[in-house]
Amino acid sequence: MKWHFRYIQKVPEKPRHFFSFGKSVHDALEFFYSVKTLPPPSLPEVLKYLDDNWLTEGYKDKRQEDDYKEQGRTIIKEYHAKHVVDYHIPYFVEYGFNLDVEGVKVTGFVDRIDKVGDDRIAILDYKTGKAFGRDAAVLSDQLTMYQMACEELLGLKVERLTLYHLPSQTPVTSEPHSAVQVKALRERVVRVAGDIKENTAKLERAAIKHFPTVFEKNTALGQPSSKMSAEQICHWCDFKPLCPAWAHQFPKAEPAESPALKDDAKLAKLVDRYGKAHDEMKELEEKADALKAEIVAVLKERGYVKAFGQRYEAVMRSDERWEFGPENKPKVLDAIKSAGYW
Repeated sequence: MKWHFRYIQKVPEKPRHFFSFGKSVHDALEFFYSVKTLPPPSLPEVLKYLDDNWLTEGYKDKRQEDDYKEQGRTIIKEYHAKHVVDYHIPYFVEYGFNLDVEGVKVTGFVDRIDKVGDDRIAILDYKTGKAFGRDAAVLSDQLTMYQMACEELLGLKVERLTLYHLPSQTPVTSEPHSAVQVKALRERVVRVAGDIKENTAKLERAAIKHFPTVFEKNTALGQPSSKMSAEQICHWCDFKPLCPAWAHQFPKAEPAESPALKDDAKLAKLVDRYGKAHDEMKELEEKADALKAEIVAVLKERGYVKAFGQRYEAVMRSDERWEFGPENKPKVLDAIKSAGYW
């Protein structure tokens, strides 16, 4: 239901201070690594960027915000001191990807990618939250997804994966995730996407008349099955007032009928005029596309690039597009970046 409210109904979530804090620090590190040539940005430059681009949403008061801002400044100071000595320009910073997983579109951003040799890369993801164990990188589904995306889209093998805990300046690194992990995640993505589509269709057909208040705990990892109430697993959710599972705590008043909309002839006429105009516009666009195709065909047949009417003219243009296979993509990207165009 949370996914439905957030991504289907587009109901905004409440701002959270930890999201604002994490993004502010991430953006400052992105600035630190975004130069095209050496030297790297100085510490005062990075701190100024943090201050100028600090996100204020979600903090309960000025005191809390000031405390987190000081933490952010401390993180930047310690990180800069630790890494300015061995600073190098990354292969990518905030690499955005769109990956097709068995027909499911997956999008994401990788904080940093470093080149390791000619055909290998290292993936690094920053974390500003609680500390984690030494096996966190080995077990991270997020890093598995990043590995899948980078190897498939960049055509380079991953040599290592790192979760970097910024508050303690501690990197936790693992070797590339196994083929078994990759396969399991791909299957999970497809399964979850299928469940979302199925339940979304049920909601749209109003086939779901109620929502369970007791849930089976996920047993995908082979753990014993147990039942959990909505109060146990959903107590933090922003969408409780909208969710059927919490209807007993958030009774809805009957909506008052709006007299302004009940019998408004003027509004009804405007709606009908808009609908008619929209339909006519669609028909005109289809006619224009057909005429365009016919003009292009005649121009090509006669070897022309331009034609004139009594009031208008038509010009045929062609755009040159180069295609590179996956095996050549890394070399092309290197050439573009070395020329300063990336």
